[in-house]
Amino acid sequence: MPATIQDVAKASGVSVGTVSRALNNYPDVSAKTRAKVLEAVRELGYSPNLMAKNLSSKHIQNIAVILSGFLEEKMFNGFETILMRGAYEYAEEHGLEVSLYVINGKIQMEKSYEQMCYEHNLAGAILLGLKTTDPYCETLGASRYPCVTIDLEVAGDNVTSVTIDHIAAFKELTQYLIDCGHKKIVLVNGRKNAMVTLERLAGAYEAMEKNGLTLTNDNIIYTNFLREEAYDGVLRYFSEHSPDSATAFLCMSDMLAIGTMQALRQLGRRVPQDYSVVGYDGLELTEYTDPPLTTVDQNIFEKGYKAAQVLHSRIRGERVPNRVVLPHTLAIRGSVRNI
Repeated sequence: MPATIQDVAKASGVSVGTVSRALNNYPDVSAKTRAKVLEAVRELGYSPNLMAKNLSSKHIQNIAVILSGFLEEKMFNGFETILMRGAYEYAEEHGLEVSLYVINGKIQMEKSYEQMCYEHNLAGAILLGLKTTDPYCETLGASRYPCVTIDLEVAGDNVTSVTIDHIAAFKELTQYLIDCGHKKIVLVNGRKNAMVTLERLAGAYEAMEKNGLTLTNDNIIYTNFLREEAYDGVLRYFSEHSPDSATAFLCMSDMLAIGTMQALRQLGRRVPQDYSVVGYDGLELTEYTDPPLTTVDQNIFEKGYKAAQVLHSRIRGERVPNRVVLPHTLAIRGSVRNI
């Protein structure tokens, strides 16, 4: 049973009113008393009902986008920016305040999602960039604060995942290359332990198996979704393989595709005349690469907008599903040739 403000008052030896005043930083509460109250809050895992507090006081509700992985992996690559624009658009339309917080695994170990929301007076948050092995994945389901995860399913009554069908989308992208005659396909893989990597990989395997093709370590370039790693990986691939060992590069993100094209250009190869390249995400800049990049457009802006909408619904106590799947489209442009 969740701790109440009465439990905190009893544990710290003060009145309920004093607990409330201490938590709201009233100047008439001594430092010693405030320290006792905060210690009791930490020990009991107490969090006030911010949703009720916001509604009763008619304060603007605060939500956040919590971005994991940026500190150690330099993962800000365009996807996050567009998604946050979508979330901010919904928030502006509905009078919500949005903050951005950047965390890593160490911060997750030191401060739970519930503590994060409590300390920053958040009614809930959108979580982006989590890996399946991250500490938050074990605790989100039990949190009293609503949350929306992007592209990662977490069990819990207060959690919704907003995603697309990555298996089907990547299978469709792989099948497109195969339909264009490509059999020597090199996969430029994404971040280990990221759910989207696992799902996209499953889609690639399904399409290849259906067409009698195989994926092995020999034709996979491993990255952390970083453009420069794709660039280095392609150069390394051709230092170990002959030029005719591949006809196409199947990339798990648009930034990986851009890094791949840069490496091919460095090697004096042309896209698509010498090698075909496809990406995934639908970043706006892919319309302006040379040549324009064929990619899966997952409508990132809409994903961010929908995430904020679903979070707002949860904050208001409305019934929402635990998984929302948005549509995707295959944007066929000029980076693939028929062979």
